[in-house]
Amino acid sequence: MPKNGVNEPKLVRGGGHKSYKWSKKENMLKLEKLRELIISLNNEIENGALVVVEGPKDAIALKEIGLLGEPYLYSHNSDHIELFKLAFKSSKVIILVDNDREGRYICKKLVTELGAKGIKYDIWYRKQFYKIGKGMISHLEEISSLIRKFE
Repeated sequence: MPKNGVNEPKLVRGGGHKSYKWSKKENMLKLEKLRELIISLNNEIENGALVVVEGPKDAIALKEIGLLGEPYLYSHNSDHIELFKLAFKSSKVIILVDNDREGRYICKKLVTELGAKGIKYDIWYRKQFYKIGKGMISHLEEISSLIRKFE
């Protein structure tokens, strides 16, 4: 007889990302969606949109997958004055922050502050990146590794 639960399975909560296995066809579709997303994002940038990310690793990851232009680096303690100056000159602000606790806080804060100033903003791209990753990523910097998994 086991002593105090030794050799009994333990319940584990949380921890790590879910493991997904997609077929080759699903992988190809997801890669195509990512490519279309980047093309669309680049079109937005060419039409004057400002892309906001949390940090340099996120900017590098987007550049690696084909983003044109230079994203604006923003964190919870960034200078709002500079961001608003750029935002007023832009057609809209595309918020592409991480899908973790800090990123959701920053997104909510930016949506509130940009909306209060009448600045057009867009969070659709943020939702699409994480929807394609389907729980496999929560940070933009992980997008390159996700693409490698799809290939």
